[in-house]
Amino acid sequence: MRRVDECPVCKPINDVLEYFEDNNFSIVSEKLDDYHFHQLYFKLKGKAIQFPIIEKIKIHSETLLMCECHWSKVELDITPAQKSLLT
Repeated sequence: MRRVDECPVCKPINDVLEYFEDNNFSIVSEKLDDYHFHQLYFKLKGKAIQFPIIEKIKIHSETLLMCECHWSKVELDITPAQKSLLT
């Protein structure tokens, strides 16, 4: 199981990270935002791709996804490519 500062990563966020890593994104930073709530933050960098549909993951913008269980965030630094990824 993936961890950040000894805090476990929830399944929805782990699934998001695996999806983007499988599509040539790299994790450029990760941190524990709130230990009590197991809230984590990840920043990934890569080229524009279609967003995955993953249970308990909300797409808040073209660059931000959040889990509903711990409010962990995945922020994307996307290399410009094509139009909106939300369509």
